Amino acid sequence: MRRLLNIGLTLAVLVAIVGLYRLTPTQKDIQDPTPVKGIVGRTVKTPRFDLTVNDVRVGKKLRIPHSTPDRDSLTDFVVIDATVTATREPIHVFNVRIRSADGVTYLGANRNGLDQVDLTGTELAPDIPVRGSFVVEMPANKVPEATLQVMEKSFLNDLEPQVTVPLGPDTPAVQDVVALTVASDT
Repeated sequence: MRRLLNIGLTLAVLVAIVGLYRLTPTQKDIQDPTPVKGIVGRTVKTPRFDLTVNDVRVGKKLRIPHSTPDRDSLTDFVVIDATVTATREPIHVFNVRIRSADGVTYLGANRNGLDQVDLTGTELAPDIPVRGSFVVEMPANKVPEATLQVMEKSFLNDLEPQVTVPLGPDTPAVQDVVALTVASDT
């Protein structure tokens, strides 16, 4: 009887250890950004900035204002038209990416001249909404069920707010050329 009791207690202790191990937050859990969820067409508020995703466009080529020729891509250009407002102090929104439904993350495009016209190259003054676009190169067929992820900083962003906006279940119509407009105050 005593032997069964010892085996039972040993098993209970092992189950408790495994359970505590699984429930204990990892370093990654502690340092990950804080997600702030939103939807297309509605303003998402964070302590640092507000973001509204107005539209999602996809094209084979990208037309950047005051720049020629149109940019080509081995995949497609996904253009997120948005409005961003800093809430406390002047900021830049540097960390833009799209995470597809299969878990692949596509970073914001870094094309020559793009930083002069898109939202990542714009300093956002407090309480002044700025309309513009974010550009990500990724296959158009990966857009359904993908999620836009936007943060202010590209590094040292522990516990910083990260806006996450699902882009919807449908693939936007793929245009031959997607034209950007210069980011500007609304």
